[in-house]
Amino acid sequence: MDYKIVSHDKFQVIGVKKVFSYDQGKNLEDIPKFWDEVHTNGTIEQLGKLGTSYMGICSVSKEQEANQEMDYWIATEYNGQNADGMEIFEVSAQQWAIFKSVGALPEAIQATWQQIFSKWLPDESDYVHANGPEIEVYDGSDTTKSDFTCEVWIPVTKK
Repeated sequence: MDYKIVSHDKFQVIGVKKVFSYDQGKNLEDIPKFWDEVHTNGTIEQLGKLGTSYMGICSVSKEQEANQEMDYWIATEYNGQNADGMEIFEVSAQQWAIFKSVGALPEAIQATWQQIFSKWLPDESDYVHANGPEIEVYDGSDTTKSDFTCEVWIPVTKK
């Protein structure tokens, strides 16, 4: 897998959030619908005025984990500007394994997630998943192109 290990200071994002169930992979169907919604209702244009990239952020609290639920944010970097209907989320300082995903969405990024958790983390790496959110980073270009490139950030610590 194409990845790099990077340490990053804490940072804030601004965006919109929904709670999703990941029981039986329901999130794999519902999160792409959420992206469709923000493209349709003008939220993505608001985010584009606030930052230079888009992020999908998966965050699971202990309470949510018991119910197989997670927060999913569609956000951009926060630089002090506020926008109606959006919230701010702070991402703690972490060491990240950053994976490159190439291909049309959502299939390519879902395949990247699958490889990370079924092969890389358990068998191929010297790292374990750390406590913290998982992040997808997009540049705003055409996600339907066969050569679309984005990143998946997984918080990690050495085994």
